[in-house]
Amino acid sequence: MKRRTQKITGFLLAVQAAALLLTGCGAGDNTSASPPLSANSGTVGSASPETPAPPDKPVPLNITGAGEIQEELYAAILDLRQPASMDLSGAAVGDTPELEIKNLYYEILNQHPELKYAYDLTAEVENGLLTCQISYMPYQTGYPPDWDGIPVASLPELIAAAKAHLGPEPVKIRLTDTALTPDGMNRALQQVGGGYILCSLSRDGTQLTYSPSMGMTMKECLALLEQAEELAAEAAGALTDGTMTEREQAEALYRYLTEHVKYDRRYYSDRASMPYHSQTAIGALRDQVAICGGYSHALDLLFEQVGIPCYTVIGTSGGENHMWNIARLDGQWLWFDATADRGMSPQFEFRHFAQEELDPRYSWDASQLDQLLAEEAP
Repeated sequence: MKRRTQKITGFLLAVQAAALLLTGCGAGDNTSASPPLSANSGTVGSASPETPAPPDKPVPLNITGAGEIQEELYAAILDLRQPASMDLSGAAVGDTPELEIKNLYYEILNQHPELKYAYDLTAEVENGLLTCQISYMPYQTGYPPDWDGIPVASLPELIAAAKAHLGPEPVKIRLTDTALTPDGMNRALQQVGGGYILCSLSRDGTQLTYSPSMGMTMKECLALLEQAEELAAEAAGALTDGTMTEREQAEALYRYLTEHVKYDRRYYSDRASMPYHSQTAIGALRDQVAICGGYSHALDLLFEQVGIPCYTVIGTSGGENHMWNIARLDGQWLWFDATADRGMSPQFEFRHFAQEELDPRYSWDASQLDQLLAEEAP
Protein backbone atom coordinates (compact mmCIF):
# COMPACT_ATOMS: atom_id res chain seq x y z
CA MET A 1 0.00 0.00 0.00
CA LYS A 2 2.88 2.35 0.86
CA ARG A 3 4.54 1.59 -2.49
CA ARG A 4 1.31 2.34 -4.34
CA THR A 5 0.92 5.67 -2.52
CA GLN A 6 4.50 6.63 -3.50
CA LYS A 7 3.77 5.87 -7.15
CA ILE A 8 0.64 8.03 -7.14
CA THR A 9 2.48 10.87 -5.41
CA GLY A 10 5.31 10.69 -7.96
CA PHE A 11 2.84 10.72 -10.83
CA LEU A 12 1.10 13.81 -9.46
CA LEU A 13 4.42 15.62 -9.02
CA ALA A 14 5.34 14.84 -12.65
CA VAL A 15 2.03 16.15 -13.91
CA GLN A 16 2.49 19.34 -11.92
CA ALA A 17 5.98 19.86 -13.31
CA ALA A 18 4.74 19.36 -16.86
CA ALA A 19 1.96 21.85 -16.30
CA LEU A 20 4.48 24.40 -15.08
CA LEU A 21 6.56 23.89 -18.21
CA LEU A 22 3.56 24.27 -20.51
CA THR A 23 2.46 27.52 -18.86
CA GLY A 24 5.95 28.94 -19.02
CA CYS A 25 6.03 29.51 -15.26
CA GLY A 26 9.27 29.40 -13.37
CA ALA A 27 10.55 29.99 -9.96
CA GLY A 28 9.92 33.53 -8.88
CA ASP A 29 8.25 34.46 -12.29
CA ASN A 30 4.92 36.26 -11.87
CA THR A 31 4.34 36.98 -15.60
CA SER A 32 1.17 35.80 -17.33
CA ALA A 33 1.08 32.94 -19.79
CA SER A 34 2.59 33.47 -23.25
CA PRO A 35 0.16 33.97 -26.15
CA PRO A 36 -0.73 31.00 -28.33
CA LEU A 37 0.80 30.28 -31.72
CA SER A 38 0.33 33.23 -34.08
CA ALA A 39 -1.34 32.38 -37.38
CA ASN A 40 0.63 35.16 -39.07
CA SER A 41 4.06 34.69 -37.61
CA GLY A 42 4.20 30.90 -37.40
CA THR A 43 6.19 31.07 -34.14
CA VAL A 44 5.21 30.35 -30.59
CA GLY A 45 4.74 33.37 -28.37
CA SER A 46 5.39 36.02 -31.10
CA ALA A 47 3.72 39.42 -30.68
CA SER A 48 1.13 40.77 -33.15
CA PRO A 49 2.69 42.77 -36.04
CA GLU A 50 3.26 46.39 -35.07
CA THR A 51 1.77 49.24 -37.13
CA PRO A 52 4.65 50.63 -39.21
CA ALA A 53 5.77 54.09 -38.29
CA PRO A 54 4.60 56.81 -40.67
CA PRO A 55 7.24 57.93 -43.17
CA ASP A 56 9.25 60.93 -42.24
CA LYS A 57 7.72 64.17 -43.42
CA PRO A 58 9.83 65.69 -46.21
CA VAL A 59 12.10 68.37 -44.90
CA PRO A 60 11.23 71.75 -46.46
CA LEU A 61 13.80 73.31 -48.74
CA ASN A 62 15.62 76.20 -47.12
CA ILE A 63 15.19 79.14 -49.46
CA THR A 64 17.30 82.27 -49.50
CA GLY A 65 16.05 83.94 -52.67
CA ALA A 66 13.52 83.99 -55.50
CA GLY A 67 15.92 82.22 -57.85
CA GLU A 68 15.85 79.07 -55.73
CA ILE A 69 12.05 79.09 -55.69
CA GLN A 70 11.94 79.38 -59.46
CA GLU A 71 14.48 76.56 -59.85
CA GLU A 72 12.29 74.22 -57.78
CA LEU A 73 9.14 75.19 -59.71
CA TYR A 74 10.93 74.60 -63.02
CA ALA A 75 12.30 71.23 -61.91
CA ALA A 76 8.87 70.16 -60.65
CA ILE A 77 7.19 71.02 -63.95
CA LEU A 78 9.82 69.10 -65.92
CA ASP A 79 9.28 66.08 -63.66
CA LEU A 80 5.46 66.40 -63.70
CA ARG A 81 5.40 66.48 -59.89
CA GLN A 82 4.36 68.84 -57.14
CA PRO A 83 7.01 71.25 -55.82
CA ALA A 84 8.59 70.54 -52.45
CA SER A 85 7.50 72.72 -49.56
CA MET A 86 9.88 75.63 -49.02
CA ASP A 87 10.98 77.40 -45.86
CA LEU A 88 11.00 81.13 -46.55
CA SER A 89 12.13 82.23 -43.10
CA GLY A 90 15.57 83.04 -44.45
CA ALA A 91 14.36 84.69 -47.66
CA ALA A 92 13.43 88.28 -48.30
CA VAL A 93 9.84 88.21 -49.50
CA GLY A 94 7.43 91.07 -50.01
CA ASP A 95 4.03 91.72 -48.55
CA THR A 96 2.34 89.55 -51.19
CA PRO A 97 4.51 86.42 -51.46
CA GLU A 98 1.77 84.39 -53.16
CA LEU A 99 1.62 86.92 -55.99
CA GLU A 100 5.41 86.95 -56.29
CA ILE A 101 5.46 83.15 -56.57
CA LYS A 102 2.76 83.29 -59.25
CA ASN A 103 4.87 85.77 -61.23
CA LEU A 104 7.87 83.44 -61.02
CA TYR A 105 5.68 80.70 -62.48
CA TYR A 106 4.56 82.97 -65.33
CA GLU A 107 8.19 83.82 -66.09
CA ILE A 108 8.95 80.11 -66.48
CA LEU A 109 6.12 79.65 -68.98
CA ASN A 110 7.15 82.76 -70.92
CA GLN A 111 10.70 81.47 -71.22
CA HIS A 112 9.62 77.87 -71.87
CA PRO A 113 6.21 77.93 -73.61
CA GLU A 114 6.43 74.20 -74.26
CA LEU A 115 5.75 73.76 -70.53
CA LYS A 116 2.31 75.34 -70.66
CA TYR A 117 0.85 71.93 -69.97
CA ALA A 118 1.35 73.10 -66.37
CA TYR A 119 -1.65 75.34 -66.82
CA ASP A 120 -2.17 76.66 -63.30
CA LEU A 121 -0.39 77.18 -59.99
CA THR A 122 -1.63 78.08 -56.54
CA ALA A 123 0.69 79.20 -53.74
CA GLU A 124 0.10 79.50 -50.00
CA VAL A 125 2.46 80.81 -47.35
CA GLU A 126 1.73 79.97 -43.72
CA ASN A 127 4.15 80.57 -40.84
CA GLY A 128 6.95 81.09 -43.34
CA LEU A 129 6.31 77.78 -45.13
CA LEU A 130 5.50 77.93 -48.85
CA THR A 131 3.28 75.24 -50.38
CA CYS A 132 2.58 75.20 -54.13
CA GLN A 133 0.11 73.14 -56.14
CA ILE A 134 0.53 72.80 -59.92
CA SER A 135 -2.31 71.69 -62.21
CA TYR A 136 -1.20 69.62 -65.21
CA MET A 137 -3.03 68.85 -68.44
CA PRO A 138 -3.99 65.17 -68.21
CA TYR A 139 -2.44 64.26 -71.57
CA GLN A 140 0.86 64.54 -69.69
CA THR A 141 -0.11 62.90 -66.39
CA GLY A 142 -2.95 60.54 -67.35
CA TYR A 143 -6.70 60.74 -67.94
CA PRO A 144 -9.38 59.40 -65.60
CA PRO A 145 -10.25 55.78 -66.50
CA ASP A 146 -13.72 56.76 -67.74
CA TRP A 147 -12.60 59.67 -69.95
CA ASP A 148 -14.27 59.21 -73.35
CA GLY A 149 -12.76 62.00 -75.42
CA ILE A 150 -12.04 61.69 -79.15
CA PRO A 151 -8.54 60.17 -79.55
CA VAL A 152 -6.07 62.66 -81.07
CA ALA A 153 -2.50 61.58 -81.86
CA SER A 154 -1.25 64.41 -84.10
CA LEU A 155 -1.90 67.98 -85.24
CA PRO A 156 -3.67 66.86 -88.45
CA GLU A 157 -5.93 64.63 -86.35
CA LEU A 158 -6.61 67.56 -84.03
CA ILE A 159 -7.62 69.76 -86.98
CA ALA A 160 -9.81 67.01 -88.43
CA ALA A 161 -11.58 66.45 -85.10
CA ALA A 162 -12.17 70.18 -84.70
CA LYS A 163 -13.59 70.57 -88.21
CA ALA A 164 -15.87 67.57 -87.81
CA HIS A 165 -17.50 68.96 -84.66
CA LEU A 166 -17.93 72.67 -85.40
CA GLY A 167 -20.78 73.95 -83.29
CA PRO A 168 -21.82 75.67 -80.09
CA GLU A 169 -20.84 72.85 -77.73
CA PRO A 170 -17.31 71.98 -76.59
CA VAL A 171 -15.93 68.62 -77.69
CA LYS A 172 -14.03 66.30 -75.36
CA ILE A 173 -10.71 65.01 -76.71
CA ARG A 174 -8.08 62.56 -75.52
CA LEU A 175 -4.58 63.61 -76.58
CA THR A 176 -2.25 60.62 -76.90
CA ASP A 177 1.03 62.29 -77.90
CA THR A 178 2.89 63.95 -75.03
CA ALA A 179 5.17 65.71 -77.54
CA LEU A 180 2.33 68.03 -78.55
CA THR A 181 2.51 71.50 -77.03
CA PRO A 182 -0.41 73.76 -76.03
CA ASP A 183 0.82 76.65 -78.19
CA GLY A 184 1.41 74.35 -81.14
CA MET A 185 -2.07 72.89 -80.87
CA ASN A 186 -3.72 76.30 -80.63
CA ARG A 187 -1.80 77.52 -83.68
CA ALA A 188 -2.89 74.42 -85.59
CA LEU A 189 -6.50 75.12 -84.64
CA GLN A 190 -6.29 78.40 -86.55
CA GLN A 191 -6.86 76.19 -89.60
CA VAL A 192 -10.42 75.63 -88.36
CA GLY A 193 -13.42 77.92 -88.71
CA GLY A 194 -12.68 79.73 -91.96
CA GLY A 195 -12.30 83.08 -90.23
CA TYR A 196 -15.82 82.89 -88.79
CA ILE A 197 -15.40 80.54 -85.84
CA LEU A 198 -12.51 80.61 -83.38
CA CYS A 199 -11.49 77.15 -82.20
CA SER A 200 -9.12 76.71 -79.27
CA LEU A 201 -7.94 74.23 -76.69
CA SER A 202 -9.61 74.48 -73.29
CA ARG A 203 -7.52 75.66 -70.36
CA ASP A 204 -6.88 72.15 -69.09
CA GLY A 205 -6.43 70.68 -72.58
CA THR A 206 -9.38 68.29 -72.36
CA GLN A 207 -11.79 69.98 -74.78
CA LEU A 208 -12.06 71.89 -78.03
CA THR A 209 -14.09 75.07 -77.61
CA TYR A 210 -15.76 77.19 -80.30
CA SER A 211 -16.82 80.83 -80.38
CA PRO A 212 -18.28 82.94 -83.21
CA SER A 213 -16.41 86.01 -84.40
CA MET A 214 -17.30 89.64 -85.06
CA GLY A 215 -20.49 89.74 -83.03
CA MET A 216 -22.24 87.08 -85.12
CA THR A 217 -24.15 84.15 -83.71
CA MET A 218 -22.86 80.61 -84.02
CA LYS A 219 -25.84 79.78 -86.23
CA GLU A 220 -24.95 82.61 -88.63
CA CYS A 221 -21.30 81.55 -88.76
CA LEU A 222 -22.15 77.92 -89.45
CA ALA A 223 -24.53 78.96 -92.23
CA LEU A 224 -21.82 81.09 -93.89
CA LEU A 225 -19.28 78.27 -93.68
CA GLU A 226 -21.78 75.89 -95.24
CA GLN A 227 -22.45 78.37 -98.04
CA ALA A 228 -18.72 78.77 -98.71
CA GLU A 229 -18.29 75.00 -98.98
CA GLU A 230 -21.23 74.76 -101.38
CA LEU A 231 -19.76 77.50 -103.59
CA ALA A 232 -16.36 75.78 -103.57
CA ALA A 233 -17.93 72.45 -104.49
CA GLU A 234 -19.87 74.08 -107.32
CA ALA A 235 -16.75 75.74 -108.74
CA ALA A 236 -14.64 72.61 -108.45
CA GLY A 237 -17.34 70.54 -110.14
CA ALA A 238 -17.48 72.95 -113.07
CA LEU A 239 -13.72 73.41 -113.47
CA THR A 240 -12.29 69.92 -112.91
CA ASP A 241 -12.99 66.33 -113.85
CA GLY A 242 -11.54 62.89 -113.35
CA THR A 243 -9.42 63.04 -116.51
CA MET A 244 -7.23 65.86 -115.18
CA THR A 245 -3.98 65.36 -113.33
CA GLU A 246 -3.66 66.71 -109.81
CA ARG A 247 -1.56 69.62 -111.03
CA GLU A 248 -4.04 70.45 -113.80
CA GLN A 249 -6.85 70.52 -111.26
CA ALA A 250 -4.85 72.77 -108.95
CA GLU A 251 -4.02 75.18 -111.76
CA ALA A 252 -7.64 75.37 -112.95
CA LEU A 253 -8.88 76.24 -109.46
CA TYR A 254 -6.04 78.68 -108.81
CA ARG A 255 -6.63 80.46 -112.13
CA TYR A 256 -10.35 80.74 -111.41
CA LEU A 257 -9.57 82.46 -108.12
CA THR A 258 -6.98 84.86 -109.48
CA GLU A 259 -9.06 85.81 -112.53
CA HIS A 260 -12.48 86.27 -110.91
CA VAL A 261 -11.70 87.75 -107.49
CA LYS A 262 -10.68 91.39 -107.14
CA TYR A 263 -8.64 92.77 -104.27
CA ASP A 264 -10.68 94.86 -101.82
CA ARG A 265 -8.88 98.20 -101.95
CA ARG A 266 -10.90 99.48 -99.03
CA TYR A 267 -8.38 97.68 -96.86
CA TYR A 268 -6.02 100.58 -97.60
CA SER A 269 -8.36 103.47 -98.41
CA ASP A 270 -11.27 102.99 -95.98
CA ARG A 271 -10.75 99.95 -93.80
CA ALA A 272 -13.72 100.74 -91.56
CA SER A 273 -16.09 100.34 -94.51
CA MET A 274 -14.62 97.04 -95.67
CA PRO A 275 -16.99 94.15 -94.87
CA TYR A 276 -15.67 91.37 -92.69
CA HIS A 277 -16.53 88.85 -95.42
CA SER A 278 -13.60 90.17 -97.48
CA GLN A 279 -11.33 88.31 -95.07
CA THR A 280 -13.10 85.00 -95.68
CA ALA A 281 -13.92 82.56 -98.46
CA ILE A 282 -17.40 84.10 -98.70
CA GLY A 283 -15.84 87.34 -99.89
CA ALA A 284 -13.87 85.52 -102.58
CA LEU A 285 -16.39 82.89 -103.73
CA ARG A 286 -19.68 84.77 -103.27
CA ASP A 287 -18.84 88.48 -103.49
CA GLN A 288 -15.73 88.05 -105.67
CA VAL A 289 -13.87 90.68 -103.69
CA ALA A 290 -11.40 89.84 -100.94
CA ILE A 291 -8.10 90.54 -99.28
CA CYS A 292 -5.40 87.93 -98.62
CA GLY A 293 -7.43 86.09 -95.97
CA GLY A 294 -10.32 85.63 -98.39
CA TYR A 295 -8.04 84.37 -101.18
CA SER A 296 -6.26 81.84 -98.95
CA HIS A 297 -9.41 80.53 -97.24
CA ALA A 298 -11.05 80.12 -100.65
CA LEU A 299 -8.07 78.27 -102.14
CA ASP A 300 -8.05 75.98 -99.12
CA LEU A 301 -11.70 75.08 -99.73
CA LEU A 302 -11.25 74.67 -103.49
CA PHE A 303 -8.26 72.35 -103.11
CA GLU A 304 -10.13 70.40 -100.44
CA GLN A 305 -12.88 69.62 -102.97
CA VAL A 306 -10.44 67.72 -105.20
CA GLY A 307 -8.52 66.05 -102.37
CA ILE A 308 -5.42 68.24 -102.39
CA PRO A 309 -4.15 68.71 -98.80
CA CYS A 310 -3.85 72.43 -98.13
CA TYR A 311 -3.21 74.78 -95.20
CA THR A 312 -3.37 78.52 -94.74
CA VAL A 313 -0.16 80.22 -93.62
CA ILE A 314 -0.07 83.42 -91.56
CA GLY A 315 3.01 85.61 -91.65
CA THR A 316 4.29 88.73 -93.34
CA SER A 317 5.27 89.70 -96.85
CA GLY A 318 7.38 92.77 -97.35
CA GLY A 319 6.86 93.59 -93.67
CA GLU A 320 3.05 93.60 -94.00
CA ASN A 321 0.70 91.06 -92.43
CA HIS A 322 -0.20 88.47 -95.03
CA MET A 323 -1.86 85.07 -95.54
CA TRP A 324 -1.12 82.52 -98.25
CA ASN A 325 -1.17 78.72 -98.69
CA ILE A 326 0.93 75.61 -98.74
CA ALA A 327 -0.44 72.49 -100.43
CA ARG A 328 0.82 69.00 -101.24
CA LEU A 329 0.86 68.53 -104.97
CA ASP A 330 2.03 65.22 -106.42
CA GLY A 331 3.56 64.30 -103.07
CA GLN A 332 5.46 67.56 -102.57
CA TRP A 333 4.60 70.52 -100.34
CA LEU A 334 4.56 73.69 -102.44
CA TRP A 335 3.72 77.36 -101.88
CA PHE A 336 0.74 79.22 -103.35
CA ASP A 337 -0.09 82.94 -103.09
CA ALA A 338 -3.24 83.68 -105.08
CA THR A 339 -3.35 87.24 -103.74
CA ALA A 340 0.00 88.03 -105.31
CA ASP A 341 -1.03 86.44 -108.65
CA ARG A 342 -4.47 88.11 -108.87
CA GLY A 343 -5.27 89.66 -112.22
CA MET A 344 -2.42 87.81 -113.93
CA SER A 345 -3.02 87.62 -117.68
CA PRO A 346 -3.45 84.04 -118.99
CA GLN A 347 -0.51 84.45 -121.37
CA PHE A 348 1.89 84.92 -118.46
CA GLU A 349 2.97 82.23 -116.06
CA PHE A 350 2.01 82.52 -112.43
CA ARG A 351 4.81 83.72 -110.19
CA HIS A 352 3.45 82.23 -106.96
CA PHE A 353 1.87 78.95 -108.06
CA ALA A 354 3.40 75.70 -106.76
CA GLN A 355 6.70 77.28 -105.73
CA GLU A 356 9.29 75.16 -103.97
CA GLU A 357 10.69 78.21 -102.21
CA LEU A 358 9.39 81.66 -101.35
CA ASP A 359 11.41 84.80 -101.87
CA PRO A 360 13.01 86.43 -98.81
CA ARG A 361 10.18 88.95 -98.45
CA TYR A 362 8.04 86.24 -96.83
CA SER A 363 8.32 85.46 -93.14
CA TRP A 364 6.39 82.90 -91.05
CA ASP A 365 6.69 80.50 -88.11
CA ALA A 366 8.65 77.77 -89.87
CA SER A 367 8.98 75.47 -86.86
CA GLN A 368 5.23 75.27 -86.31
CA LEU A 369 4.50 74.69 -89.99
CA ASP A 370 7.22 72.06 -90.27
CA GLN A 371 5.66 70.09 -87.40
CA LEU A 372 2.25 70.22 -89.03
CA LEU A 373 3.53 69.05 -92.41
CA ALA A 374 5.72 66.33 -90.93
CA GLU A 375 2.69 64.78 -89.22
CA GLU A 376 0.53 64.92 -92.34
CA ALA A 377 0.24 61.45 -93.83
CA PRO A 378 1.80 61.19 -97.34
